[in-house]
Amino acid sequence: MNPRLDSVPLGVAVRISRIDWPAMSDDEGRRLREFGLMEGVEITPLHRGSLFSRDPLALSVGRMQVIIRARQAAMISVEGIAP
Repeated sequence: MNPRLDSVPLGVAVRISRIDWPAMSDDEGRRLREFGLMEGVEITPLHRGSLFSRDPLALSVGRMQVIIRARQAAMISVEGIAP
């Protein structure tokens, strides 16, 4: 089983292997697609909201930086990228 995005250490580049689209609302799914978050895309978690919370999570997606909720990150399975 692949790890979820919400558990990936900051600064580690990963590839999205699966997104649990049915678990999201239509608006959440549309927003993630607009950000370019799809299976096969390489992303890097950059930073979290605060010391006491894992929400929100900033990601690097290509040349963009996007923010998603930890709950959404928990629905995204990832795999490591071979060096």
